[in-house]
Amino acid sequence: MVFALAAFFCLWHRTNSLMVVLGFLLIVVTIRAVDRAIHTKYVLTDDGVLLVKTGRVGLIKRVPLSDVKTVEKRPFAFRLGYYALLEMMNGSVVSVQPDNVDNFLSALKKRLEKKDNEV
Repeated sequence: MVFALAAFFCLWHRTNSLMVVLGFLLIVVTIRAVDRAIHTKYVLTDDGVLLVKTGRVGLIKRVPLSDVKTVEKRPFAFRLGYYALLEMMNGSVVSVQPDNVDNFLSALKKRLEKKDNEV
């Protein structure tokens, strides 16, 4: 929303060509952010991989469930919602924001338990 307002401001006050270029750049950033927020998909595959596709034009990120160390449910700022934080064996973290965090975490924990039982 902030980027959209800044783009509107830049295009409204187009006294300088730099303001016009900045306005169009901010429009592109806003469209990309909205696309990522609306069209991000999370898929748990049968071979033990979490696929994260960020938006329609985003790349697919593969997260092997064998590398997941811990899974936590964390609140957003001001407790406006929740997201899932996956800590990997190498210390890196992956943040996922599904629509229903509780169902996602229960499905993910079932897959992790199934993986542990197979080993």
